[in-house]
Amino acid sequence: MKTSIFVVILFSFTLAKQLYDVKKSYVTPVNEINFEKQINKIRQTTKYVTIVHFYKYSDGESRSFASKYDEFTNEYKGIFRIASCDCDEAEKICQKESVSKFPTFRVYPPYPVPAVDYEGPLEIDGILKLATKYIHNNVIEITETNINTFINENPTVPKVVLFSEKKGFPLVYKGLSVEFEKKLSFGIVRSSEKALLDRYNIKAFPQLLLIKANEKKPYAYKGEYKFKPMFDFLNVHSEVFVPGGGSSADSAATKEWMMQVVPQLHQRSANDICLKVEGVICVILMNNGDKPNNELVDELKKLNQQYERHINRGTVFKFMWLDVKTESKWGQALEFQGEPKIVLLNPSKRKRFAIHDGEMTFEAIQRTLEKLISGDLKFKNLGESLPDFVKIDL
Repeated sequence: MKTSIFVVILFSFTLAKQLYDVKKSYVTPVNEINFEKQINKIRQTTKYVTIVHFYKYSDGESRSFASKYDEFTNEYKGIFRIASCDCDEAEKICQKESVSKFPTFRVYPPYPVPAVDYEGPLEIDGILKLATKYIHNNVIEITETNINTFINENPTVPKVVLFSEKKGFPLVYKGLSVEFEKKLSFGIVRSSEKALLDRYNIKAFPQLLLIKANEKKPYAYKGEYKFKPMFDFLNVHSEVFVPGGGSSADSAATKEWMMQVVPQLHQRSANDICLKVEGVICVILMNNGDKPNNELVDELKKLNQQYERHINRGTVFKFMWLDVKTESKWGQALEFQGEPKIVLLNPSKRKRFAIHDGEMTFEAIQRTLEKLISGDLKFKNLGESLPDFVKIDL
């Protein structure tokens, strides 16, 4: 009888045995007590991606795979949050999560994206590939066109720039951009940007620089291109940062229309270049299709150059073009009839527009603008609201 009791106790102890040593492993154990905080709360409040290994000690495969998962955790901790759940002990959680197959490796992206199970062969590369799909990316493509905007906006926020000869965005770098969101701004410069390589004296790849707007020389990173040493280097500078700078993803450097003299007017650009800019007149080149004739765009660029010099005259003109074939509601509202035309839009409380009646040349359009400045241009009312734009999926 005593022998039978001993066997039962030993068997129960074996079933309850943890796969991961909490004193040595970076795999975070989750259970009924902390699951809500470690998984659901993180999904609601951050952009981290969490991977959970649901297992039973008796399932066999989990025991043989645990050491590989541990090694994976050592390399990718910080990029992902990595956890495990013992379904012998946390039975209620596993039932609530509808986990019935062991092992199950489940990826929990930030809300509202649903959790997804890894379905392939039991291998680290497959789990990594699935989890990587959901990693957020705050890294901006930096070129000669937007480098100054990136460096100079939010001057209290240090800028991190990776010079790379490879395509895509390194996983480690994306992970760091999430970790330091609202503390550091991240950009990447391709090896084809020769002017920027010369500007920062880049001779080899990869090269990471941390740039502060008020300091002449950037800080060059000289360690391994792995998460932990790169994190330690960047953390020194983020700790002295005064909050309030925002995210890389909110940077004007991500908005190509902010760097263009005659940008396209559409759903994403409209507020930045015209509709929410106080005291501006939107000079819109309406075109039936894709980008208009370069000669017409050049005329608007010359006009922009002319009126930028006289900005103190009280009237500010912003020049742009509109694809009426796509934005048919705007074409109808602004009386477009098929041929390229110039419309002057006042987007303020009293929404009004005027049509340029004349040749599409610098001199003719300038005469219309001067009429507006002098108060001699007749406007038509648009009503209380502007037409809707076609929705652009991000």
